Amino acid sequence: MEKGANILELINQKRIDGYKYLYANFYPSLCSFASSFFKQNDLVEDIVQDVFIRLWRSDSKFNSTRALKSYLYFSVKNACLNSIRDNSKLSDIDFSSDKEIQTIVLEDKSIEQLLIEEEFYRQIHVAIEKLSPERKRIILLSLEGFSNKEIAEELDISINTVKSLKLRAYSVLRKELSWSVLLFLIKMMK
Repeated sequence: MEKGANILELINQKRIDGYKYLYANFYPSLCSFASSFFKQNDLVEDIVQDVFIRLWRSDSKFNSTRALKSYLYFSVKNACLNSIRDNSKLSDIDFSSDKEIQTIVLEDKSIEQLLIEEEFYRQIHVAIEKLSPERKRIILLSLEGFSNKEIAEELDISINTVKSLKLRAYSVLRKELSWSVLLFLIKMMK
């Protein structure tokens, strides 16, 4: 978390500005994490919103940003698993144990692995939001799998302009992201 102890203080004091920051910075990655359980966007969004509401209503206090992040991701995981169990009509699969659900839904990825990936996605999202609108658009199209030529056609600009804006965007992202997150981003773009 960028603001560290300050955000913890705001969350622990139930201050709205702290929750706004938390929601803005974690909602997309928590939805992405929940979508590894469900493909229905409405259900994913409801589950994540419920987790934020439960956090607001709870008396939980956090002594570190790591504890807060763990709380959010594990709350979403548990809410997803509870939803699967409660709504077994969504599938013909026997949901008799959490281990079976995780194996089926998470496609052999451990929860820890998913948490790391989602934290990387969150950091990438925050860094991309800092780019200028044209650079941001080019990076987002690259993440969607568009080639430089396709981006140029989509945005009605030259391929050289796309390359130039992409290089400048990478320069900004290199400064914003750690090496491990940057390597993850590069892997996503292949």
